[in-house]
Parts: sequence; structure tokens; C-alpha cells
Amino acid sequence: MADRLNASCRCGGVKFSIPVESAGVFCCHCGDCRKAHGNYMAVIGAPRDDVQFEADGTLQWYGYSDKARRGFCSTCGSRLLKDNIGTDLLMVSAGVIDGDTGKQIVKNILTEFKGDWYELPEVHGA
Repeated sequence: MADRLNASCRCGGVKFSIPVESAGVFCCHCGDCRKAHGNYMAVIGAPRDDVQFEADGTLQWYGYSDKARRGFCSTCGSRLLKDNIGTDLLMVSAGVIDGDTGKQIVKNILTEFKGDWYELPEVHGA
């Protein structure tokens, strides 16, 4: 496996990569994430300085609080990133990784806000 995971939006207007050694998949069940993704949000935390953009001409940010914003493609609407402002990590939507990630779900967070229409995804360890 390469040392980086490539990611892109549906139309290819945004392309970037993250280190393969980035964290496992975290699933957030809060209301904000469910509203943004239509279900829980599955993300891989990547060090902000290690996210390398190849193309970002259609990347737009929606700041919904003074603590967080979400990055999406303005052409195809793919939800790509969550930026928890003031932290060292960017949260990459796991579903935008091109191909296999080699990752597993390591944690469910804010489960008290989980929707009643699904079961929590299985955690495979940290």
C-alpha cells in the first residue's frame, strides 16, 4: 500500500491525500453531523499540515459555528471535510477515500444523539 490515501469528490474538482498512518474511522452521531450527512458521519482524522491538495478549485467551506466548518465541493456537493477550528486535525469523510482505506471503525462518539433508525456500527478497537 502507498504511504498516502487519495481522496476526491464525485466530480473530481477536489482531490487531496492524507497519510496512510492517519487515525482509524470515528463515527459521530451528533445532530450536526446527522444533518450534514443524512446519517452518522464516518471520518478519518488527519494531521492538518499533512493534508495535501492536488485540486481545490471547487472546495467551499460552510462555517456553522465559531468552532467548526465543513468543506464540500461546490459543483457536485460531496461532503469532504470537517474542520474543528483550533485543532491540529482535519476530519476527512471516510467515504471520499479512493479505494480501500485499510481502516476500521475505532470509536462511536456522541451516541446519545444517535438516530433511532439504525444500530451503532461495530467498533474494532483503537
